[in-house]
Amino acid sequence: MPTTSPTCLAALAAALLLVPTAAQADVGSGLVGNTVELTGPAGTTRIYYPNRKHIIVRTPDGKQAKGWWRVKGKSICTKMPKAAKESCTDPITEPPVAGSSGEFTGGDGSVKWSVNKGKGF
Repeated sequence: MPTTSPTCLAALAAALLLVPTAAQADVGSGLVGNTVELTGPAGTTRIYYPNRKHIIVRTPDGKQAKGWWRVKGKSICTKMPKAAKESCTDPITEPPVAGSSGEFTGGDGSVKWSVNKGKGF
């Protein structure tokens, strides 16, 4: 099964945040303490948001990498250590929360996503 780099996975997670869900005061507040799960052709990747600064990415092959995230206006930006620059979403009007889910098409095909309560790995 092919694997996707943590940098690409962080960008995919940022892209999924474009899908509207319940409104909140801050576009990133529904992620803190929760896990975003991405399932696509390469398998399932999980991204845990333990606090307002860090992410932990677990790839389909079980490897883990640490990175950073932040809210920039109405966008959510992620950065992995080996990435040249951070990846940011387009402006978000309604942020994701635990229980949100959907599907989008990325460079590798269709990806299903969900935001799950707590640490999912």
